[in-house]
Amino acid sequence: MRPLKLDRILAAEPTLQPVLTKAHELRDLAGLLDRYLPPDLARQARVVNFRDGEIVLVAASSAAAAKLRLLAPSLTILFAKQRLQVNSVSIRVQPKGTREGAAAARKTVHFSTLALERMGKLYKTMSASPARDALGVLLRRHGVAAEVSAPEPRLQRAAGPPAGRKPKT
Repeated sequence: MRPLKLDRILAAEPTLQPVLTKAHELRDLAGLLDRYLPPDLARQARVVNFRDGEIVLVAASSAAAAKLRLLAPSLTILFAKQRLQVNSVSIRVQPKGTREGAAAARKTVHFSTLALERMGKLYKTMSASPARDALGVLLRRHGVAAEVSAPEPRLQRAAGPPAGRKPKT
């Protein structure tokens, strides 16, 4: 019932009438598309625009876009049967990850207690290196901070030629 109440509020504002009309039109087209497409493909497609006889669909992957392109002629016929003035169906690819934000999804890994103990022992036996630092970060992330200290700052070499070489003249 909430959308109906929101519709009434938006309908009361005359300046929003074109936006409201367009939203209803796109919602109706999306409903037609959802009923026509197989459920797996319907979840990967959205109607984003309808203008000048062209329906623009967005696919979540290139594979879904390829399937939609194969179905484009039959979609045009479907929309024509609904008495819509559709001349073409345009399909674009927009992976869902881009809509959810720019932050990349972080992978989660769960180690057994035994695996964490063994990695802690390995950490203690390693000499200072980037690999030891990375293992320390991994162990701290999994709560094994008691035995693992933060990486020690690396000593910077004094400017000059590498050891065993003569300076350039």
